[in-house]
Amino acid sequence: MRRAWKIALPVTCAALIGGAMVLEQVHRYHLEQEKLAQDAQAYRVRAEQGDAEAEYQLARMYNKGQGVQQSYGEALRWYRKAADKNHPRAQENVGYLYYHGFGVDGDFTEALRWFHLAADQKDPGAENEIGVAYEVGNGVTASYGEAVRWYRLAADQGFAPAQYNLGRMYAHGYGVGPDRAEAREWVTKAADQGYRPAKQMLGRSWPALSRFGVIQFFLGLTCGVLLMFSPRVLRLEARSQNRGLAVAAGVAVLTYVLLNLSSFAYAGILEPPYVAGAFGFARNLVGGIIVSFLLQIVWRNSAKWTLWASAILFIALNGIFVARSFNRLPTEATIRLLMSTNGMPLGLGITSAILLLRAKHGETGGPAGQDLNVDNGVGEATGS
Repeated sequence: MRRAWKIALPVTCAALIGGAMVLEQVHRYHLEQEKLAQDAQAYRVRAEQGDAEAEYQLARMYNKGQGVQQSYGEALRWYRKAADKNHPRAQENVGYLYYHGFGVDGDFTEALRWFHLAADQKDPGAENEIGVAYEVGNGVTASYGEAVRWYRLAADQGFAPAQYNLGRMYAHGYGVGPDRAEAREWVTKAADQGYRPAKQMLGRSWPALSRFGVIQFFLGLTCGVLLMFSPRVLRLEARSQNRGLAVAAGVAVLTYVLLNLSSFAYAGILEPPYVAGAFGFARNLVGGIIVSFLLQIVWRNSAKWTLWASAILFIALNGIFVARSFNRLPTEATIRLLMSTNGMPLGLGITSAILLLRAKHGETGGPAGQDLNVDNGVGEATGS
């Protein structure tokens, strides 16, 4: 009974705190939605009177589903009204919808026509979009040189995505000579404006983490600590197989969290590709180890099946990589992707093989698959 209270009390407290936080977020969300609905109605009144800025703002709200039901079709209709009045941002967004096929059949040629109309008015977003089209060859003949020219036009106006793209071109030597100093200069300008991909590229760890990333970090930290100390809380015997697996899984989770955080600082695109690839490989390798440990805790005979699954996963992932990406990506991207791809299946396979060998030779403290914990029958709950 005392042991149950030790588990139930912190779990109940955590649930109450979490529930209060969720209710607060729900209340705040409803207040924001009411405000957005009022703004949308105000823009609609002005838009129906032919105000180009109001037409553009109403279109944005339809595009994002803010204060109105999300509708690309309605967004395009109102963007067109503003674009026909020569509103540059509306022209850019009409092009964007045509480019990606949102609310209309995709049409690169029509998209570029609208982008150029906006670019004629020095709209940096449109100039950046034209650069993207030239980089990948959508609607135009691919040309890194032209992509760099258009990125530079937008970057010189302080447009963060263009500054980031220009820095990326310098980093890889696309359309210009490779120049990491120049790349860092442009990416830093974008990062200083808060542009997240630029922050991640520079390795500014904590600023680069999104809200989801921060939650993921603390959740992983909490799970790792709980796994490490759960055998003591549940009073598992020192020789219990599940005890060792739980502690090992906890250490692996904490290692994964640290690798995930460190990768922001040391595995940016501006770093050598083998460094970034090594971080990706190590992170996924540890992820595979964690999955293998947890499966073994909840299912004592999982190691054999996990080993087979890892082999199939290894062959499938590399087969897909060869079929779709090999010789189609730059060498640096190929190295990073290949190393990262193989981390998870190798982590699963190596750990499962070790567990099978230990079980075979009786090094787990008893016969293969036997759980030695007999403390009131709670040994099976160690993984929870």
